[in-house]
Amino acid sequence: MKKYVKTIMAGGLAATMLMTGTGAFAATSQAAPTAAAEAAKKQENKKFESRLDAIIARGYILVGTTGDYKPFTYLNPKTNEYEGYDIDAMKEFAKSLGVEVRFVQTSWSTMMNDLLADKFDIAVGGVTRNTDREKTAHMGDPYIQFGKAPLIRAVDKDKYKSVEDINKPSVRIGVNPGGTNEKFVREHLTNATVTVVENNLDIPGLVANGTYDVMITDTIEAMVYSKADSRLYAALTDNPFTKSEKAYMIPRGDFIFASYLDVWMDEMKLQGKFEELFHKWIQ
Repeated sequence: MKKYVKTIMAGGLAATMLMTGTGAFAATSQAAPTAAAEAAKKQENKKFESRLDAIIARGYILVGTTGDYKPFTYLNPKTNEYEGYDIDAMKEFAKSLGVEVRFVQTSWSTMMNDLLADKFDIAVGGVTRNTDREKTAHMGDPYIQFGKAPLIRAVDKDKYKSVEDINKPSVRIGVNPGGTNEKFVREHLTNATVTVVENNLDIPGLVANGTYDVMITDTIEAMVYSKADSRLYAALTDNPFTKSEKAYMIPRGDFIFASYLDVWMDEMKLQGKFEELFHKWIQ
């Protein structure tokens, strides 16, 4: 049976469909789900004891992701396909369910609302596991640890070694909106000059060219960008400002689906699959 990976735009037209069984590629055009379609899907889910059963019955899983957070999720403009650590992981998740995977684009500021609106079954792509999100959704078991740290220019590597060094009006910070990076900046760097940059992918280059001095991000993302651009330096990766973990986010209240996700993650760890993804995308 041929397997397909589809990319869907949550707020516009559908983008692409990749036939992974043969490597053939074909563009498709499909309208975004209407309110009526979303309501029908919610009604369909009610027919089943669990979302897990609904996914298996429909033959595909909808995965929400931003496409702007390397190395976890990246919408490659050359191929119009998603790639990254969590993208590969979700392909494995779909395979374990015996279904195809369809990626739905979301944003950090709308991710929770999109999940609650049933636009997708699971949210991935470097999502931080925390109690704020657990109040509204369910965060699965963690799969990787990280912390908040500054991505800076290599020439400034001895300049920014603490929050106090950065929390000054003269320091220009670029941050993406709606996620835990902006939350950290708003709470701890109130004296710095902060600019919200809509596209997270643009910020490292803007730091490198001197538009901004600091990007507050995850240690993992900082290491990936500093490795790709010698002008950049991932500071404090061994001693970040915070300590957190990444997890996959699903609607709360579905014990069966949550249990399946946890068992699948245990299997991924036991079989060394997450370690393989770490070596492929991060190390």
